Parts: sequence; C-alpha cells; structure tokens
Amino acid sequence: MSKDLIREFINTIEKQEDKKYLISTIAYSTAPTIAGEKPSSLVVFKNREIRNLYKYWELYKEEIREQIPLEFYELKHNENMVAVLFYNSEELKKILKEDKNISFLQRFGYIEEMSLKESLNLLSQRYENVCPHEIGIFLGYPVDDVLEFTDCPNKQCLIMGYWKVYHDMEKAKDTFKRYDNAKVKIINLLIQDLNPFRV
Repeated sequence: MSKDLIREFINTIEKQEDKKYLISTIAYSTAPTIAGEKPSSLVVFKNREIRNLYKYWELYKEEIREQIPLEFYELKHNENMVAVLFYNSEELKKILKEDKNISFLQRFGYIEEMSLKESLNLLSQRYENVCPHEIGIFLGYPVDDVLEFTDCPNKQCLIMGYWKVYHDMEKAKDTFKRYDNAKVKIINLLIQDLNPFRV
C-alpha cells in the first residue's frame, strides 16, 4: 500500500462530516472481512478530543447497522473506549467449529455446543481486564500462531503483520497481501465517494 494512497485517503475522510467519517473508518478497518478474506475485524473507537469516534459510534451505531454488510458486537465498553467486533456470522461460526480451534478454545472455557452469541458473550467477559489471546481465533488467525503467542509470548516471531507469525511465513505473507488488497479497494471507493460496501 503506497504512502501517497494512504495520504490521499486520510485527506479525503478528514473532510467528511462525522457520520460519514465513522462509516469510512469502519469500511477501511473491516475491509478484509467485507471482502470475505477473514471472519471478523476488531475496531476500537477511542474517546478523545479530535474526531471523537467513540461519540460518533454512540450516536450513529443503530443507523450504521442498516448500512453495513456485517454484524457487530461490542466486546468492551467503558468511558474511554469501545471495542467492536464486526463479523460475518456464517464465516465466524465455521471458524469456531473447526476441530483445532475448538481444542484451543476449550482451554478458556468455550465448549463446542456454544452458540455464536454465547461464544461472543464469553469473549466479552474475558476481555474485561485484558484482551484475551483467543481473540486471534475469532479474527481468523492460524491456530498454530495463536497457540505459540499464548504459550511462548517471548519467543521471536518470523514476521509481524496483522498478527505475529511463527509458522508458515509464506502463507502468512500471502494472507497479509490479500488483506492489504482489500483495503486498497475500499480506499479507492472512498476517494471516489462511492459506497465502500459494494466491493
């Protein structure tokens, strides 16, 4: 992704009114999920002075629900921030039912029979104090990498991109490229003032 494109994107959305700015931020941040490349994306809206996404989210989230092709769930909400998981329901269910993922998730109290809503509720409870390691599974990261990061946090990773990679670097690089390509498509739509959700 070129720096010039990023700069043009930032300049474009900075001029947008609040609701549109929020939608553009969501579209960019969730681009790989919108494109079907990953089951979910985590977006954190912070309560701050300039372009207060936390405030915009509180104001417009119900309207936005009708406009985006993803479902969302607030995993953590306090006076400083709100962490929102935007997800494709069918894809996320599929990921959570994979044998290797179930085996890993059981370590943290998840059970195979849980509904998606129950799994999200537990993830939210575990997010109260710190971001739980198993969120990597929900985000579609390879279980072997999530496992390595959980059990050996000080181990040197091979590369770091959307997640810390400990295994199969070439496959991870290919995935990162697909995620970046999804973001470039969204950026180009936003720069042209087109609907970013028609990818």
